Amino acid sequence: MKFMKHDSAVSPVVGVMLMLVVTIIVAAVVAAFVGGITSDEQIAPSVNFDVSYVAGISDTDTTNSVPDYSSSASKNNGFVFKLLGGDSVQLDKIKIMLTSDGSSITFDPSIYRDETSPVVNEAAIEVMPGTNNTKQTYFAVANNLDTTISVGESFILLADGYYDNTKDASAVKIGKFLLWTPSTGGRFVVQEHVPVTYTIFDTITGKQIQKGTITIN
Repeated sequence: MKFMKHDSAVSPVVGVMLMLVVTIIVAAVVAAFVGGITSDEQIAPSVNFDVSYVAGISDTDTTNSVPDYSSSASKNNGFVFKLLGGDSVQLDKIKIMLTSDGSSITFDPSIYRDETSPVVNEAAIEVMPGTNNTKQTYFAVANNLDTTISVGESFILLADGYYDNTKDASAVKIGKFLLWTPSTGGRFVVQEHVPVTYTIFDTITGKQIQKGTITIN
């Protein structure tokens, strides 16, 4: 007696196996692609800065709204950023935006101080060179530090100057002010008792790494 062979069930099994293999291959390719994107994505530093200020505002003529400095004019005014925790920060890889009373200004290593500003006290701090390798930026560190800020270290965002116009009857805003007049143009002031918002950005990733508010009193 002859027996008939039936192979009709083989083809569906092979088809299912092929589909599984193709699915696994596609999944592996997608996973590798997504993993590559994730590994290439740069992560912004995680930081915790304490922000304070230095504001020795003493104007010899309070009847106008321009700086009038004495021979003993206070130097090294500005905002002090002390890194309490997190990652180290390179000053040439950040920018800081200040916003106060509806106006804003942004500082980075390509923004230079007003050359007519009072000379800083170089016995205490060193101003960071800018992108053209001159010491005119708004970032400064203590003389024993470099421009990589580690936990426990500080840097200063310098002001160009200050003025007191409390007796200027024609002034729109009356009080004591820190003043910024970058060489690229513009004018920005922070008034005593008026909050200023600071925002620190990582320029490599373009991400905000800290934001807060401080008031000069």
